[in-house]
Amino acid sequence: MEEIKMPEFNPETHKWDREKKEVVPLTPEELAEIARRKRKADLEKRFQPLVANNVYYQKAFGVRIKEINGEKHAIHESEEIAEWDRDNLDDFEQKVLKLEAAKKEMDEEEVRVRPMLDRRNEYRKIDELLLEALAEKQENKAGKMDEYLRLRADIKTRFPK
Repeated sequence: MEEIKMPEFNPETHKWDREKKEVVPLTPEELAEIARRKRKADLEKRFQPLVANNVYYQKAFGVRIKEINGEKHAIHESEEIAEWDRDNLDDFEQKVLKLEAAKKEMDEEEVRVRPMLDRRNEYRKIDELLLEALAEKQENKAGKMDEYLRLRADIKTRFPK
């Protein structure tokens, strides 16, 4: 059998035709399908980390409730996501964008609130020392209170508001 050497070509714009034994350009329909698959793969790639944490889903879409036999039940996000038509790329993209916006908003909130939380946690670490200092104050000793005030000032400089 005669060995045919296939020339190099760009698989995004051309294909090898086995019958003609030559490289032929892709049809507009084939190019559109390749573009659709790439867009869907990109959306799926962006979507997966967003639904790994259901907090983003709840922030973006809220908690859905359905009524069964007069009782209200929350619909789990995985059930709702399973019903999404991921082949309708425009709709799917809007949902991904909504999830990304919720994630961005929550991340910005975390950056804004984090210093205050860190400072509060540091204060909790020295609460016991404050209690000891207050007990010593009744005995007219100031050693623990000085140490407490020094640690508190240190926390204020390390974790500004």
